[in-house]
Amino acid sequence: MRGTGGLYRPTWRDKSGKQRRCKVWWLRYSINGEAFRENSHTTVRADALTLLYQRVGDRRTGKVVGQPHKVTLKNLQDSLERRYRLKGRKSLKRMQQAFNNLKRFLHEGVKALDISKARVGQFITARLAAGAAPATVRYEVRVLNAAFSAAIKEDMLTVRPGFEVPAVQNVRTDFLSAADFTALLLELAEYLRPLVLFYFLTGWRRSEGLGLTWEAVDWESQEIRLAGTDTKSAKPKSFPFAQAPELKQLLATQWKQRNGEYIFHREGKQITQGQLRYGWLVACKRAGIADSHVHDLRRCAARNFRLAGVDEGTIMSLCGWTTRAMFDRYNIVDAADRAAAVGKRFEQSSSKAESPPSEPSDSLGSTGNN
Repeated sequence: MRGTGGLYRPTWRDKSGKQRRCKVWWLRYSINGEAFRENSHTTVRADALTLLYQRVGDRRTGKVVGQPHKVTLKNLQDSLERRYRLKGRKSLKRMQQAFNNLKRFLHEGVKALDISKARVGQFITARLAAGAAPATVRYEVRVLNAAFSAAIKEDMLTVRPGFEVPAVQNVRTDFLSAADFTALLLELAEYLRPLVLFYFLTGWRRSEGLGLTWEAVDWESQEIRLAGTDTKSAKPKSFPFAQAPELKQLLATQWKQRNGEYIFHREGKQITQGQLRYGWLVACKRAGIADSHVHDLRRCAARNFRLAGVDEGTIMSLCGWTTRAMFDRYNIVDAADRAAAVGKRFEQSSSKAESPPSEPSDSLGSTGNN
């Protein structure tokens, strides 16, 4: 392939001094005097040749301006971080934590083109064996996929391997009954009760309640409003409270006891995630409620709205779900709900149902043949 490059298989000598040859083909080409070498990740020469033509064409058209064979895992992380900051993603810190685990196993200096599906499979196995939750490992692999995509958008790479993420079967379906929630409120620290009641009534996320300020409350229209910068979905959300007596009373009480800008506070200071988490765990233990999470209150809200006859689209808007799939995970229906639904359906129809027809007579009438 004079003038465009060629294929080769690297050789090395083993411990006995015997020469060995790699089964995988490598690409070797140059554009404008600059030499490039790249692993084709295939043992099929025809496939490697096709990839070589593609790489040379991409270079000449300017589709690739970097050096894919020099891109490392650390470069992938930097590329993804730039996109997170550009889009104002709030999960930047969590993404960085995921990359810390990836770098511990794969090493930050590993070349991106050497991160194979088999290697990622080994990472998944090792993380699960170390006790990492399947959902956590799934997120870490998704972050790696996103980093490859970011590198492609920056013309650093041309292909994304597309690593398969592990399946997760740990979707929570728990919610608190009215009795359990009442018991929990009684055991909570006094400064946490209003905040937890707010979560139960609205179904809003923890961060949205913790950071809620009086500026978000419109007393004239009787509505709580959050800007997109204060929500996980980056979309504005609102919750009217004129027709919600419990929520209206809660806000009025907090207003009388206000101390600073935050609606829910501890001696004028914002309540922290750690304080909420610790206070919740202590109260649950005292109330005898095992394995309950603050996030379960979103399921309580979804379920209570549904039982009140609110349509699903409105529930999603009030609580902040942007996809039907995510809403379905929180829209909990238990055995009691199903039994009540069946009873309601047949109770309503019983008065309208016609009497069952009488059984047919066995008499065929007289035939005249006695």
